[in-house]
Amino acid sequence: MELPPPEGINMDAMRSLAARIDADAMAEIVTADIAERVWPVHTRDPDFREALRLSVRDNVRAIVALFAGRLIIAETDPQGAFGFADLTAELGIPVSELESGYWVGVQSFWRLWFAEARREAGAEGSLAELLGPATHLLFEYIIHILGAVVSRYDATRAEILRNQEDRRRAVLADILDGRLTTGGQDVENTLGYRLRGVHVALAMEVDQRARAERVRAELFTRTGAVGSLLTLHAPGVWLAWLGFPATPDGKVRAAVAEVAGAAEIPLAVGAPGEGLAGLRRTGLQALDTTRLRRRFDGLGDVLWFSDVRLELLMLSDEPTARQFVADELGEVAGADERAVRTRETLLAWLTTGSQAGAATRLGVHENTVRLRIRYAEEVLADGLADRRAEILAALRLAQLFGPLRPPTPM
Repeated sequence: MELPPPEGINMDAMRSLAARIDADAMAEIVTADIAERVWPVHTRDPDFREALRLSVRDNVRAIVALFAGRLIIAETDPQGAFGFADLTAELGIPVSELESGYWVGVQSFWRLWFAEARREAGAEGSLAELLGPATHLLFEYIIHILGAVVSRYDATRAEILRNQEDRRRAVLADILDGRLTTGGQDVENTLGYRLRGVHVALAMEVDQRARAERVRAELFTRTGAVGSLLTLHAPGVWLAWLGFPATPDGKVRAAVAEVAGAAEIPLAVGAPGEGLAGLRRTGLQALDTTRLRRRFDGLGDVLWFSDVRLELLMLSDEPTARQFVADELGEVAGADERAVRTRETLLAWLTTGSQAGAATRLGVHENTVRLRIRYAEEVLADGLADRRAEILAALRLAQLFGPLRPPTPM
């Protein structure tokens, strides 16, 4: 809403002075001032400087026309200002810089107007008559135009980001689907991410983009990554990549666990992979690991592909995997307490490699471990001594499936 000018102030003196002002000459001085103080680097580009010049010219012409009484604020339509807002948005210049340019311009314009008013004071009118209504109109105009220009900037920037995200998502979909197998500078430019080096993918189960961005930024900082990439893969699943110059060490695993724990979000991590092929492989691994975590309870909020790759391999045919567990474990696959304890003990023993290690892990006496292993040797269909690999695989699957029904007698 445009406010009326201050009461009791004669507008004639201001309008008379404005009618004699060379607005274009004033605009050239304001443009030079803004260029030097706000965009000294950008204005080395002649196209950028010309866009700035047209914006300042339109704004100064409008202000002088307001002062002269030839225009009202509601009718202003500074196309040059909107064009410059589009350009700054396209270049990724922060909106705060755009606003700074306007306020530097206001300062520069007011210095020029004040000098003219001092020269004309007395002959044309009092200094109060030349400055009072002009001050009012100037700030009313700036409030109006800044609101319109920032809105234009925001809309353009949102559209650019939306288009960039669409292109990035399309390229990543082609990579994950195997349609894009070679990368280059164009692909890297679209992704905003270098394909050289080693990549680790992380699938985050989170609904809000802001939360996914915060976790990605924290992971980037805490892991020492040199690049990062984030995209929405599916509703509620964000896929991120961290780039490293070489294969990351155990510190990265610890940092990922800490960040995920602090953020309280489920997270699945692929194995490190090199180049474009590695980016694809680790991404697919993270997604497969997420599906596994969603399919079975008790796997924890942070799951690593390297810890469950055997399960993922065997679960490519789940009915066959369940039959494999039943065949290998027999009654040890059941739901009774003894079967559950025996499975826990066998898994600890085969994983640690010793009865003492199993006893320590389970918090029981070593003799208890020995007795449970002896019982397993008695009831397992094909024995234990020569089938440790098969038994261990069946036990790991049994952790996912839970107790199986005992086989039906023939």
